[in-house]
Amino acid sequence: MVRNRNNYYMQVKSLLVAFLLFLSLNLFAQPSGKPLSLEGAKGESLFKLNCVSCHAMNAKLVGPALQNVHQRRSEEWLLKWIKNNEKLRASGDKDAIAVYNENGKSAMNVFENLSDDQIKSIITYFKDWTPAAKVVAAGGTSPEADQGFFSDNTLYILLFLIIILAVVLLILRRTKNQLQSTLNEVDGIVENEVAEPTASQSKMAAFKKKSNPTIVKLLVGTLVALCLAVYGYNFGATEIAVQQGYAPEQPIKFSHKIHAGDYKMDCRYCHTTVEKSKQASVPSVNTCMNCHKGVQLRERYDGEISPEIKKIYAAMDYDPDKPNGQQFGPNPKPIKWIRVHNLPDHAFFNHSMHVKGVGLTCQTCHGPVQAMPVIQQYATLQMGWCINCHRERNIDVENNPYYEKLHEKIKADKNNKNSNYSKYYTKDGKINVTAAQNGALECSKCHY
Repeated sequence: MVRNRNNYYMQVKSLLVAFLLFLSLNLFAQPSGKPLSLEGAKGESLFKLNCVSCHAMNAKLVGPALQNVHQRRSEEWLLKWIKNNEKLRASGDKDAIAVYNENGKSAMNVFENLSDDQIKSIITYFKDWTPAAKVVAAGGTSPEADQGFFSDNTLYILLFLIIILAVVLLILRRTKNQLQSTLNEVDGIVENEVAEPTASQSKMAAFKKKSNPTIVKLLVGTLVALCLAVYGYNFGATEIAVQQGYAPEQPIKFSHKIHAGDYKMDCRYCHTTVEKSKQASVPSVNTCMNCHKGVQLRERYDGEISPEIKKIYAAMDYDPDKPNGQQFGPNPKPIKWIRVHNLPDHAFFNHSMHVKGVGLTCQTCHGPVQAMPVIQQYATLQMGWCINCHRERNIDVENNPYYEKLHEKIKADKNNKNSNYSKYYTKDGKINVTAAQNGALECSKCHY
């Protein structure tokens, strides 16, 4: 009878362990879909480069879902549509006009820079694509991915099941031990005598006997609560509302690395008000056109204008192929750039005070922008970060007319040892004043 119960317990335990192993393997495995052909892989790269902002495979975004589009349209029609949909609609093609009307008359970009072979590669990708789950960088999934088993809550559900099953195993183990003891007592089997406790075991037993279980539980609970409080404080101080590393995708893929790095353009050429105003200003489309009216990068795109420069022209309502005097249309519109560095409304920051008044470079706060293909938030922009800078940064009051009145006061009292300003002079006679000593730690300076 005991043997049967033990066998039953072992079978249940083996099944639970096997199930836990299955969950753990599935928890960290990445599902794989049908592999793409070599031509399909080329098409996938082109699709991600040119199409994903408006299209997904199995979901409608700006444009329709593209799953099985090769079955709905012929390859010849797709070649014409992708290369120049405007020309195809102008020819009176009924299917082209219908697609245009069905999608809110949102005109698709013209891709005459793509060769027929490249477009055929994209069509091959449509044929090869399957709706299997497809995990991408940063822990997300691609828009067209069919997540299936791996939903957003899968991790938490599986971890919860693992904990429940572990508890079940412990209960089964205790139950098995109790049954074994009961059967031994019924059968008259004397269990092994307990060995004499060691000195350390005796001390532990004495401690348990003397200690109050309620106090022990309170101490353990307090320790756990303290650890959670420390973790919560650290999380709130370093994670909440901190956007360090934030790098949104902009409407035009402007590269600071090319402009400020490779061509060494002065930041102030585009951000014209940085020395005069609170804001650094976002350049207008006119500023872009100063260069890109001539710089079109046709040599890189088989004689066509760069797709990103075309976006500038679209914003300016500019057509370089029209005769002089007719190139600019009547409907220019601003480019909707996405703000990267965001301060809370209650925090005041003045660019001119820091750039002109203190002499800071853009890199001091924004990092090595000349090396950033995509601009991102380099610093935390937290209050502690600002305060540390104010305490450590020296102000060049000798060569800066911004502090003219302060110059006069300090220089007038230079030789007066009882003056409040004499302490700011170093041994070599130079003035050494930090922003903090100049009042930059006063709350009202930044919070108004």
